[in-house]
Amino acid sequence: MEPGDRDGGEEGAGDRRPGRDRAAGRDPDREPDRDPDPDPDPDRDRDRDPDRVPRPLRLPTAPMLVALVGLFPVGLAAQAISPVAGLVWTQLFAFLLPAAALAARAGLRPAAALRLGRPPPGALGLAALAGGAAFLAGGSLMTLWAWLLPPGLARTLDVGQLLSRPGWELPAVVAAAALLAPLCEEVAFRGYLLTALSQRLRPAAAVALSAALFGAMHLDLVRLPAVVFLGVLYGWLTWRSGSVWPAVLAHAVNNAAATALALRAGAARAPEATGSPAGALASLLVLAAALSALAPVLRAYHRTMPPAPSATAALAAGENRPGWVTWAMAAGAAALLLIALLQPSSGSVPPR
Repeated sequence: MEPGDRDGGEEGAGDRRPGRDRAAGRDPDREPDRDPDPDPDPDRDRDRDPDRVPRPLRLPTAPMLVALVGLFPVGLAAQAISPVAGLVWTQLFAFLLPAAALAARAGLRPAAALRLGRPPPGALGLAALAGGAAFLAGGSLMTLWAWLLPPGLARTLDVGQLLSRPGWELPAVVAAAALLAPLCEEVAFRGYLLTALSQRLRPAAAVALSAALFGAMHLDLVRLPAVVFLGVLYGWLTWRSGSVWPAVLAHAVNNAAATALALRAGAARAPEATGSPAGALASLLVLAAALSALAPVLRAYHRTMPPAPSATAALAAGENRPGWVTWAMAAGAAALLLIALLQPSSGSVPPR
């Protein structure tokens, strides 16, 4: 075949193509449809808008505050019915569960958002020493503050009556106060709230505000300055290390020492028992000695810790709709119903 014939054949084939398109019902002048891009570029929109940045990972503050305000009174009501079961319910379902559930619902991994990672080397040992010194300082501060309050107020708000439980209830209360409460409260206030506040405020302001909320949650005017002081310490330990575990340990040391002292005395004596000038002077001396012992521990903690991480450094994306949240909420409701079915014991005093 000659070259000219080959060209003519191709031209003829081109002339016959519109006829085939009309026979198939297609417009010969229309451009052929293109297949959709099977693998669209996820950065295409970002390239069109160079100023657009991914939405940062954040913990919402308001939902946690609403959960605390709504669930803590329920826990107090449960403690009025059954002090031991109500105390355990409050720690698990008013503090721990809302923190983990809200972090998960925010699309974050709860372990990372709540600062549950391993602490730096040396943090736990120094935190234990800080917890012991802070117990002495907080106790002295509470005694001095109670000396300025009306005499009957300290006796009315005496939480030591919680330790006068019969039989198996006493060791259960001790375990809940010394082990469960430090874990759940630190996860809620230093793990969740401190992280959420640090995303919006300077570290010092976030630590102070979380400590103030921690003190207000205890609903105890007598112990308010001491609890706020401890909250500031626990917040600083958490912020400086990037982990909540040093605060959990310091909190556990404080609660264990307070519980042991109350048990040895037979009941927690009201702070007004030492409300004399001599008692106030003794408390001032103990406070000065405790702060003097605490200062070098905190300096060593500051020197040995790596640079404080940012509030968002450890946040990691997780499931948007974790199924365990619904089951945990159902378990909390069932436990609360079980407590409500219990008969109040005679003479029980609801703890605070």
